[in-house]
Amino acid sequence: MSNGMSKIPSLSDLQQYDVNRRGEYEGIRQSFYDFTTYAAAGQTQLQFFQQPRGQGGKTIADTNMAAAGQLPQPQHFLVESVEIYLYPGVNPVIEDTAIAESEFSNDMYAVSKSGSLNFFIGSKTYLEEAPVGRFPPKTKMQASYAVHFAQATGADQQFAADYAAWVGRPYYLDPPVLLVPNQNFSVTLNWPTAVALPSGVDARVGVVLDGILYRQSQ
Repeated sequence: MSNGMSKIPSLSDLQQYDVNRRGEYEGIRQSFYDFTTYAAAGQTQLQFFQQPRGQGGKTIADTNMAAAGQLPQPQHFLVESVEIYLYPGVNPVIEDTAIAESEFSNDMYAVSKSGSLNFFIGSKTYLEEAPVGRFPPKTKMQASYAVHFAQATGADQQFAADYAAWVGRPYYLDPPVLLVPNQNFSVTLNWPTAVALPSGVDARVGVVLDGILYRQSQ
């Protein structure tokens, strides 16, 4: 005879209703990135992935690192390729009565032919390569321009375009490198002497580690 009370399920019985699959991992295509300012006067070193979002003014537009210089538990990341992005601070398109050089291409060239990249994990270097132009990005701006000249009130209305991008085979790591939780890593760009930007305007530079993120399956 029942007293109207249902049986209390054991904790093991509850596993069939659990939305989390403990101990199981899933792999997703992902990148880790970090962007900062390239000073117009140049610098001899820039270090990446050492400041997480939410610190020092960093937002998700600057970095997706959740911790300084390491991955939090329980994340693992298989680094398959390395990319460097440079965005000059000058406009590649000029429309004015008195055209002045934008120096967009010259900024790209000055940086691409100089410097070196160092990928450091734990206690040693896993990649060191030069110049930084060896690490072209997988994406770039695709542009088409129409040139127009028109006489107006005694002055020529002119349009000009000055755009350049690093292109070539992405820099793949062979074999790839696995980053494990709580192990320090960094990517550093180094220059023997500061390389000034011909435009005289600060640029934006970033490093992207592309690969596969392994995280606990929910």
